[in-house]
Amino acid sequence: MSTTPETEPVSQYTDDTEAEGLLHRSSRRDGRRRKGRSRRVAVAMVAAAVLTATVVVAQQQDWLGGHDRKAEGPEKPEATAVVERTSLSTGLDLKGEIGYGHERDAVGRAGGTLTAIRKVGDPVLPGQWLWERDGVPVPYFKGDRPLWRVLKKAPRGKEMRGKDVRDLKRNLIHLGYADGLGLSADDKFTVATETAVKRWQKRLGAPQTGEVDPGSLVMIDLLRLRVSKTVGVVGAPLTGTAVLKVTGTNLVATVKVTYDQLSRLSPGTRLKVTLPNGGTVNGKVTSVEISAQPQQDGGGDTGGGGDTKQQSEVTVSLPDQKTVKAGGPGPVTLTVSDRKVDQVLAVPVTALLALAEGGYGVEVVQPDGQRKLVPVTIGLVADARAEITKGNLKEGAKVVIPE
Repeated sequence: MSTTPETEPVSQYTDDTEAEGLLHRSSRRDGRRRKGRSRRVAVAMVAAAVLTATVVVAQQQDWLGGHDRKAEGPEKPEATAVVERTSLSTGLDLKGEIGYGHERDAVGRAGGTLTAIRKVGDPVLPGQWLWERDGVPVPYFKGDRPLWRVLKKAPRGKEMRGKDVRDLKRNLIHLGYADGLGLSADDKFTVATETAVKRWQKRLGAPQTGEVDPGSLVMIDLLRLRVSKTVGVVGAPLTGTAVLKVTGTNLVATVKVTYDQLSRLSPGTRLKVTLPNGGTVNGKVTSVEISAQPQQDGGGDTGGGGDTKQQSEVTVSLPDQKTVKAGGPGPVTLTVSDRKVDQVLAVPVTALLALAEGGYGVEVVQPDGQRKLVPVTIGLVADARAEITKGNLKEGAKVVIPE
């Protein structure tokens, strides 16, 4: 009869050697299972890496194609501009005014009483009176310098000569007082000159002395003039100061410029003038009046150490008076053009992209919404726009304005 309980487990190993062999076989099986799991993990990691690389490459390809996948939500609408056919010009734009131009002083020689004077706005031609001195009209003649001496006939061989004589004779001839006298506009005061002067004095109602007193007429370098302001007072004595301020009769444009700008506006320079009503006319610089004005530096005293910057008032003649008068008085823009191109294709300069290989390009929005990079060659750049001289662009096409 056995003494071993039925419930006691029976040993699986007959001896130590057999047990050790069984353990080794079990370890090998466990090792094989672990190696299988490692291979599966490695394959999964490689697959993940390939997928990640594929996503990165796809993102890079989308970016190169112009699509940014990083932004979430709806994309912002792109800023675009239209390719235009227009005119471009570079130059100098200045703000000026339409008026009658620079005022000049009409000075009355000291002596006598002012007995009459012209009204503001009166037009006056050479030979017509500006004011009266002691009841005798004082006319103006065209000339670029005032009279400073009495002009008269001198003894033979000692004739009075000078530019003032030439100006006097030129006016007498122009006004018809030398008709039939054979008078020429030279610089010698002759007997014929004296006769022409007496004819003129008779017409004025002045004593016929044949001599010209500096106070009997006013020399002003204008073909005709307009009274812009009265200074003298009727009944007051003439003191050798301005009696009237006068201008020309044509409307002109005037503008104040700095010394640096003056080289662009020398007499004879032609330019465009934009009128208050938007119309444009041609103009030409006729005169420049220069004055020095001290410029304060930092609010300091300009005495002795300040910078003096030249200021000039430029007068521009406007031949098309009818258009100028229709344009109305007010501010104008004067444009001095250095270079101009007409009817060219142009895009905003902000649409230009610098290409890696050099030059420029623009992104054109295609009809299907796709964008296409188009290389272009640019010409004149003005007013924040660039002329397109070469490139596959058409008027009306949309180009992208990069953010």
